[in-house]
Amino acid sequence: MPPVPGKWKGICQQGQDFDSSNCNRKLIGARFFTKGHTVASPSDSHGHGTHTSSTAGGASVPKASVLGNGGGVARGMAPGAHIAVYKVCWTNGCYSSDILAAMDTAIRDGVDVLSLSIGGFPLPLFADSIAIGSFRAVEHGISVVCAAGNSGPLQYSVANEAPWIATIGASTLDREFPAIVQLGNGEFLSGESMFPGNEFPSTTTGGKKGSEFCFAGSLPKVKIQGKMVVCDRGVNGRAEKGQVVKQSGGAAMILANTAINMEEDSVDVHVLPATLVGFTESLRLKAYINSTRNPRARIVFGGTVIGKSRAPAVAQFSARGPSFTNPSVLKPDVIAPGVNIIAAWPQNLGPTGLPEDSRRVNFTVMSGTSMACPHVSGIAALIRSAHPKWSPAAVKSAMLTTADVTDHSGNPIMDGDKPAGVFAMGAGHVNPQRAIYPGLIYDIKPEDYVTHLCTLGYTRSEIFTITHRNASCSELLKMNKGFSLNYPSISVIFRQGTRRKMMRRKLTNVGRPNSIYSVELKAPEGVKVRVKPTKLHFKQRNQVLSYRLWFISRKRMTREKLSFAEGHLTWINSQNHLTRIRSPISVTWKRK
Repeated sequence: MPPVPGKWKGICQQGQDFDSSNCNRKLIGARFFTKGHTVASPSDSHGHGTHTSSTAGGASVPKASVLGNGGGVARGMAPGAHIAVYKVCWTNGCYSSDILAAMDTAIRDGVDVLSLSIGGFPLPLFADSIAIGSFRAVEHGISVVCAAGNSGPLQYSVANEAPWIATIGASTLDREFPAIVQLGNGEFLSGESMFPGNEFPSTTTGGKKGSEFCFAGSLPKVKIQGKMVVCDRGVNGRAEKGQVVKQSGGAAMILANTAINMEEDSVDVHVLPATLVGFTESLRLKAYINSTRNPRARIVFGGTVIGKSRAPAVAQFSARGPSFTNPSVLKPDVIAPGVNIIAAWPQNLGPTGLPEDSRRVNFTVMSGTSMACPHVSGIAALIRSAHPKWSPAAVKSAMLTTADVTDHSGNPIMDGDKPAGVFAMGAGHVNPQRAIYPGLIYDIKPEDYVTHLCTLGYTRSEIFTITHRNASCSELLKMNKGFSLNYPSISVIFRQGTRRKMMRRKLTNVGRPNSIYSVELKAPEGVKVRVKPTKLHFKQRNQVLSYRLWFISRKRMTREKLSFAEGHLTWINSQNHLTRIRSPISVTWKRK
């Protein structure tokens, strides 16, 4: 690693099992923020922080694997990046005051990108500590990247909705860890697991109340001893279920998805032979168990398989839009790999994270939008390195307008059994190579966000809580008649009685001078769209040109409170058709 940057003002804070000697040229800062804790340290006690930070900026490590699975070179998105960690979450949660304190400290320390794999349910921006702290960061030129949340596939579940944040959903990889269940009747059920084994014979179970979820104390040893146990997903942790089975004398476990999880395939490193089967397979499994007095099965582990599945696809758990508090901005912004991600793991924990797990590994597997977020944070660091003068909005625009909407096979990115919509994948799947040189970007200044908050009807005191700016909305809206936020994606809302909408957008040429771009449009169903002008001729680099869009609704309001449609607008470089600046369009009709 090169020396620590001269602008760096951070420290390595001493705590339990941690002092300044734990920092180096890679880990250049480590702090903790705690309220009322007697023992505190920046050291990672749960593994989540180690996993996410190494995904964003970990150096290359050859021969990495999880107990022999997924072997290869492990490398973060920006392996040359320096890392500073700010610990704000503890066993009893994450205090808003600690999050804000950490973000303010990171700003003073001199970070370039803030990666936050935290966030829960959508909140009004004035009540959202991450939205408030991230606005201050963006004012100082710091890119803020956050997880969208894991409450999918429910609509309106996306968290971290502030327009100045890059909000990241999760996608799948084309890597599988097959662990097939062979039933006693000769049928095979497809499953996945990272257990390092070959095959395990066994039978199945029944038990006390709560036994379907394999709660602690719910599995009677007399029935479980030496048998394979079927545990439904839900309530308690997946690896925790396996520990309960093991403590009860069980030989193996089949983890069965329910209707909530459908076919989601997040694998785990279990403490005993185990596999995960999807909802469809779980129904076949239970039908077989109920069809015989002596159900039998075995698990056959198949190691690591790459390239057999369509990917990327939207993860089942990835939170979905539209934004609950601000539907005028399309969220999530993009999706990135977040399912079965292999990354670094601390030596004070076993690969399951359970206290009973005495194994020690350098890497483990995790799934969640927490894992997707640092992929994009690392890409943001790469873009910042290539374009150090770009604003956070420019960095985000580069990632959104160059995102992929097709998978590796050239077909549409899927969401379950249907093509993914904009509320599932935003602008699409992030493409690092294209994002470095996007051609054009949509830029936004911090004061533009203030005006945007005025258009949403936020009060003066609410805006001050978020921005620490004493704004007069009447004056701002008077000065900016017909204002629309210069966001890379486009969200249109038709309320009852409204049939026409006009929006403005500005594009900055960050590519070659004398570039001509022509518009390509796919109008959302039920909407006529006009764009003027249809060609943009940039004579020089950093030149800014504007265009306007008119949306005319041709759809009658239905009895439904809400209905949606989507399309896209793309500016195509006339000299190089590979340079395409694509903006997804979402249209919402609201009765009230």
